Amino acid sequence: MVLESIAFSFSSASGSSEPLQAAQLRVSVGQHDLREGAAAVPALAVERLVMHPGYECAHVVHDLALLHLGEDVQWSDAAWPACLPSATGTKDYTTFSDREATAAGWGWTSENSNKGGRADVLQKVQLRVLDNNQCRDWYRSQGKKTKIHDTQICAGFESGGRDACWADSGGPLMVADNSDGGRVTVMGVVSTGIGCARPKLPGLYTRVSEYLPWIRDQTRDP
Repeated sequence: MVLESIAFSFSSASGSSEPLQAAQLRVSVGQHDLREGAAAVPALAVERLVMHPGYECAHVVHDLALLHLGEDVQWSDAAWPACLPSATGTKDYTTFSDREATAAGWGWTSENSNKGGRADVLQKVQLRVLDNNQCRDWYRSQGKKTKIHDTQICAGFESGGRDACWADSGGPLMVADNSDGGRVTVMGVVSTGIGCARPKLPGLYTRVSEYLPWIRDQTRDP
């Protein structure tokens, strides 16, 4: 992601249109500095990878997957579970429009590779969640025909300057509720965009609340 002229990422895509396999993946919990070896942050094996059945790489829709780990995660002061939002259409549902949100990751620090590469240390950036209609207007004003779905969230600024960037895909877009003990909710997942931190071209995120029924179905005990 880009913070003014700095960017970061939480996880990276394979860069291929071929489906990922569980054996290709490892999960590190509590990772902060990628230069630390496996001894500092052991990797957990992924037992099963569940991609959303409606995912289309060419159109970047339903861009969400679940990882079933082969062992329980050991939580600590450095890593603890985040919460899921209320499902779309339910009593407590919110679009989070005009809320401040935080994205985090180890991605590129600039769209221009001559100005920055990938971060070694976990970065974060504060963004503004936008109304989807406002986001569509901004994209059209820049001559872009990108279709922004209701299953997506836009987050960024009219002037640009802060955004997700290359290799941020899969990272979290989070909101904190200070009235509830700092409860953190993952309301979005970094998905796609045009460039990084360009004016009136905010990043696009998968809207997690749209997928709560699918998530519950896939995580139900057998």
